[in-house]
Amino acid sequence: MAESAARTFMRIRDLRKTYEVRRGLFGRARPLHAVAGVSFDVQAGTTFGLVGESGSGKTTIAKMLMLAEGPTSGSIVIDGQDLTALDRKQRGQFHRELQPVLQDPYSSLDPRMRIGRIIDEPLRIHGFGSRAAMDARIRELLELVGLPPDAARRFPHELSGGQRQRVSIARALGLSPKCMILDEPVSALDVSIQAQILNLLKDLQGALDLTYLLISHDLAVVAYMSQRIGVLYLGEFMEIADAREVVTNARHPYTQALIASVDARSGAIDGSAVSGEIPSPMNPPSGCTFHPRCPYAQARCRTEKPALRPLAPAHLVACHFAESISAPQYPLPTPAACMPIRRSHALPKEMT
Repeated sequence: MAESAARTFMRIRDLRKTYEVRRGLFGRARPLHAVAGVSFDVQAGTTFGLVGESGSGKTTIAKMLMLAEGPTSGSIVIDGQDLTALDRKQRGQFHRELQPVLQDPYSSLDPRMRIGRIIDEPLRIHGFGSRAAMDARIRELLELVGLPPDAARRFPHELSGGQRQRVSIARALGLSPKCMILDEPVSALDVSIQAQILNLLKDLQGALDLTYLLISHDLAVVAYMSQRIGVLYLGEFMEIADAREVVTNARHPYTQALIASVDARSGAIDGSAVSGEIPSPMNPPSGCTFHPRCPYAQARCRTEKPALRPLAPAHLVACHFAESISAPQYPLPTPAACMPIRRSHALPKEMT
């Protein structure tokens, strides 16, 4: 796989996750292939975006990277550590280095705890230091994400959605991680607030040399945030390329369909331009899994699975006929959240 010469922080090879699904009490167990052999690299200090429709395997990949799910097979190497070989003590240390920011900031924060207590919880678990040291760290983190010191005394319901997501980011940064898993980090927020959170994440990445894995159904936001993008369908990569290449020179029919279906107002995938229904991962189509919905499908596509192969340097496509498919003529719209905006993160009026 062609990747840049920068230091590889995350190396995933042939990662698979299969669940056994039973219908009824006495039904025969059948395999559900949630992730079907994905491989990709993420360079240190960059953002790799995973995009696809619901059910494509994005969140399952994130769960395996965070050790919330064990892989069925394959290897996960992050910052030189093979996650499949870690013992309990090593897992605890690893969790300091990789932290998640989840989709819904309200449900991910304990409504009975004050913000200061929420932020210092991972510090206490990992034995950060004295009470005074933790209080100083909380103040530092609040300032880092653009919240005033008195936010530490508030409860989650007293904050806006954007402020709650800032608290989630502050909590994730508490242990000085090297990498953050951003699972739909702005999809639950108003468009105007999305802009501030996206720019905050970008600025934090530059200041703290963070590596991001960004998961989203919002193709425009993924293109705005990421250096490289992987397009997932039924647990497999259809296309991997630099963000600009995906936007301007997509060669897989599924990637083109996603771009065509983007809602110009929100950047989210509409789905109307992708014909047909998503097949069941318990009974995936033979050959190319996208062929039942593909306008370019031929007899070969129904019987022979295309390999994820290089079409150009650093541009991989899983399509037999990628060379003969023209790039789309409709550019991906700039997400509404990222139209001309101020870079300031502080929201003093919200806290009054």
